[in-house]
Amino acid sequence: MDTGTILTSTVVAAVVSGLISGLYSLYAKQREYVNEYHSMILTRRIAAYERLESLIIAIKTAVLDTDNRPYHLLFSKDDDWNSAYGLLMNVTAQSLWLSAEAFNKTQELNYLVFRLNPDGGAIEFGKTNYEKIADLRTDLERILAIDLLGLHDIKRFLKHKQTVEKGLREVPLHR
Repeated sequence: MDTGTILTSTVVAAVVSGLISGLYSLYAKQREYVNEYHSMILTRRIAAYERLESLIIAIKTAVLDTDNRPYHLLFSKDDDWNSAYGLLMNVTAQSLWLSAEAFNKTQELNYLVFRLNPDGGAIEFGKTNYEKIADLRTDLERILAIDLLGLHDIKRFLKHKQTVEKGLREVPLHR
């Protein structure tokens, strides 16, 4: 073998080796980017579900009034609507990161509280809507448990987000 053939073989091997190394490095960087992106989405989703859990806990505890009618502790102060609104707004502000089912059920609770008559007071509202709120809480707990099973599946989550319903919804203020 002459030196020209050896030199050509060495150059070809170096070029092929460099191409393979470069392609692998590019692929590894792309995977790293995707993993970081998914990690960021997962972090945001966990934070949103923690806020949802706070709301569930707030409507999980019930008390009995002197008339033996139950109401949730969240509505235990007649003049304190800010606690209920604050918890609902914390969850609603993170709704992008929730599943459609979790968002819709939270929105249902939000509309119920939004339609209240502030003249009646929070305690009376809590008593009147005790069963409805308890049912919504049970539904939210079930949805939360189901969603936690697939929280890590970012591709499925993003695919479902592409099919979100568009448009506005009319909300009656008073019954």
